[in-house]
Amino acid sequence: MNRASSWLFDTKRRWVIVAITSMALIGAGILIRTDHKNRQLAKQAAAYRIRAEQGDAESQFKLGSMYSRGKGVPQNYGEAVRWYRKSAEQGYAKAEFNLGSMYRDGRGVLQDYAEAEHWCRKAAEQGDARAEEGLGFLYYRGEGVSQDYGEAARWYRISAEQGDVNAQYVLGYLYYYGFGVQRDRVQAHDLFQQAAAHGSEDAKRALECSRKGISIDPGAGLSGLQ
Repeated sequence: MNRASSWLFDTKRRWVIVAITSMALIGAGILIRTDHKNRQLAKQAAAYRIRAEQGDAESQFKLGSMYSRGKGVPQNYGEAVRWYRKSAEQGYAKAEFNLGSMYRDGRGVLQDYAEAEHWCRKAAEQGDARAEEGLGFLYYRGEGVSQDYGEAARWYRISAEQGDVNAQYVLGYLYYYGFGVQRDRVQAHDLFQQAAAHGSEDAKRALECSRKGISIDPGAGLSGLQ
């Protein structure tokens, strides 16, 4: 190997070593940050547990959320349901909605649409926007209640007026096709624009499809607007 080749080889080797070292340091930094975050979450969960066991409804809800997501504690849907229930029984709206969602999805409890509707309605009647949107969905699907597009639209509208993005999109969809409301493409377009402005990808696609003159319904393919 001549001097030029040797120098090139050594240079490449040094760069490889630098790259590997940099990757190792970056990896170590990520692990350190992850470990620090996990410790902080565990401390947070411990603090919530103390207050939750003393009967604080908000802490019970937050501890349930940590169990549901596996943040700061091992993921355990059964424990999530237990703490959501304690909070919900005190009338905490966010816990009522989350407990209803657990029943609807069958996580930590047997799937039960009637229970899902019961808890979702309690939260919706307290003005929780997510629960209002969720109750609209139950009426739209006929889960736990008789299918009723009119009631679905009513609850979606209440939620949309509070700024719930998904409710804005779905209410626009209902206006677009005339489900539970008189068909109104102008109103639908306005609702899609509201939702799109807040980041709804579904609403953005709906606006684009409307501009191109194709169906906004993903299940309808490109059969054209109705």
